[in-house]
Amino acid sequence: MKKITLITIVFLLLQSCGFYSFKGNLPPHIKNIAIPEFEDRTAEFDLGATVTEQVRNGFIKEKILDLVEIDAAHSTLYGTIVSIEDKPAVYSETDEGENVDEYRVTIKIDAEWKDMINDKKIFQKTLSGYSEYDPNNPDERKIAITETIDKITEDIIEQILSDW
Repeated sequence: MKKITLITIVFLLLQSCGFYSFKGNLPPHIKNIAIPEFEDRTAEFDLGATVTEQVRNGFIKEKILDLVEIDAAHSTLYGTIVSIEDKPAVYSETDEGENVDEYRVTIKIDAEWKDMINDKKIFQKTLSGYSEYDPNNPDERKIAITETIDKITEDIIEQILSDW
């Protein structure tokens, strides 16, 4: 009998800690979101598709709103990639002069979340994020861009949750 009671208690504890959602903070009529491909105003190859995919994956991972096609959406998140910029961030002194040891990539995105049911704009914000990378390793720039987009995705989700 003690074994069954212990198993039941452990099961209940795991159930209560297993999943937590902020959905309760959202308007009750908004159950899903559409995220059309972000417009890309930069010269960076394929950045619009990359940003859109990462933002969509962020919503899927966080389980805040169901991701749907735009014609079935209660809300829509529109985005425009305004800029991507690489600038030297860390220098070192060498015999030949200064050397750039680290670059910072910064991405700026205009985001608008719209309530499609009530046909009103919920928020419109400019968000930006950055990450550093070693300029001597071309793969690190891709990683820095991914990290930057992840930070912006977190900011978008936080913004959606904080407006309610």
